Amino acid sequence: MAEKLAPSAEAHLQVAREYARLGVLDFAEKRVARALERDPHLAAAHEMMARIWRDWGQADAALPHVYRAIHYAPQSASAQNTLGTVLDALGRLDAARDAYLRAVALDPDAGWALSNLCYVEFRRGRFDDARRFCEAALRAAPTLAEAHNNLGLTYAASGDLAGAKSAFLAAGDSANALYNLGIVHLASRRFEEAAAAFESAVKERPGFTAAKSRAHESKMKALTADNRKQP
Repeated sequence: MAEKLAPSAEAHLQVAREYARLGVLDFAEKRVARALERDPHLAAAHEMMARIWRDWGQADAALPHVYRAIHYAPQSASAQNTLGTVLDALGRLDAARDAYLRAVALDPDAGWALSNLCYVEFRRGRFDDARRFCEAALRAAPTLAEAHNNLGLTYAASGDLAGAKSAFLAAGDSANALYNLGIVHLASRRFEEAAAAFESAVKERPGFTAAKSRAHESKMKALTADNRKQP
């Protein structure tokens, strides 16, 4: 009876996870706060609070929580990965990379950390290293959509559009695959190809408003580019 009246920290945390899964972060934050009232040393609760503040776009507020999570669970690969995502959100790529590497050192099969390393290296222009990390992520977690998407970006950056499309499709969502391909074409100033990819994404998912917007943007840029070519 007492437990029903006063749920445990773990019980509050479990409810918070469900709210977070549904995207209801304000309710998730309240439940995590209750969990920490019950157990201020609960590393998983501090880590989740860090993720909530990060997802609210307030990475500075997330840092104290993720450092507490690491303090209370120094062998947690997940906490190190979360630290990496917070540092990444703050634009501290080198520090984020170090955190992801620590996560992988703690758990060599940490697919999320490996995928995040792939994306960091991609943005640093180290495409071979990026591909290596993405491939390792997919060996550890073959269905990890983010790793497939990040691998597609590395292929695209290397000029292998067929490989990029294949990797995007392997993520399991054809509309997103076409959208990602459109983004690649757009970044490469292939505006007509971009528009076609975005329009195909809309055909796959008629309510895909971002793809509709990008299709219009690409068409306008293609038209402007054509006009500039005219004498």
